Amino acid sequence: MSREPTATHRIGHVSDSHFTASGLLHGRVPVTETFAAALGGLEASGVPLDAVIHTGDVADEGEADAYLAARNAIDAAVARTGWRVLTVPGNHDDRVAMRDHLLGLAPSDEPIDAVVDVAGLRVVLLDTSIPRHVEGGLDDDQLDRLREVLREPAEHGSLLALHHPPVPVEVTGLQRLHLTGQDRLAAAIKGTDVRAVLGGHLHYATTSVFAGIPVFVAPATAYTIALRGPGGGVAGLDGGRAVGVLTCYDDGRVGYSLLPAGGEQILTTTPDAAFDGMGVDVER
Repeated sequence: MSREPTATHRIGHVSDSHFTASGLLHGRVPVTETFAAALGGLEASGVPLDAVIHTGDVADEGEADAYLAARNAIDAAVARTGWRVLTVPGNHDDRVAMRDHLLGLAPSDEPIDAVVDVAGLRVVLLDTSIPRHVEGGLDDDQLDRLREVLREPAEHGSLLALHHPPVPVEVTGLQRLHLTGQDRLAAAIKGTDVRAVLGGHLHYATTSVFAGIPVFVAPATAYTIALRGPGGGVAGLDGGRAVGVLTCYDDGRVGYSLLPAGGEQILTTTPDAAFDGMGVDVER
């Protein structure tokens, strides 16, 4: 009987919190609360996380107070859990304000890229935002740096995190928001040690394969977008929020699981040793 692979790393994945200075998005969505519920869902799961990655659109309009609210929410979670939280910008973010008020860096409008070692897993944070544009892209300097970073394999491989995911966009109305120059990114990462790509932006969960690498997209913590038939319009939903957990295994595989982002009632729990695989009895 073959053994189950052993997890070497688990990475939490949240996206598209759309913080505002007022705490409300479009005057009705309590984004501070929905983000706290998303982090609470990760925490309540008890899954041991090596890091949490936020794949962009931290703020909705790039306001200083919105980033301060995000920082307060993240700091509160870190104080309880000890998580390491990593962030990339999205098309709604302002690089200068994000650096200053969220990341504690010197203000600059240069791309916010970074390479972080997480217990031997190399996490490459790529800024695909293009100021004042909804679509994403990477410039020549970013791609050159990416190729240089990936030239030598890391101990446990690499993980890419970006806002605009290189996936086919199923919702017709969102297709103009895609990542441009995908062929150039594919050429930069194909055949490297990149094990997975994490993205956001679309506000719905989806997966794909890009340059032979799995891509996982987390739905937004602010509001989600419904999958509809071609030409069916874009419908925002107050529901369906979720967070992801990427698991890297010692046999080279990865897995990705979605967890509800708070507000769910546990019907019953069964200890592993007592679960017979036939079903779960609901406590009444």
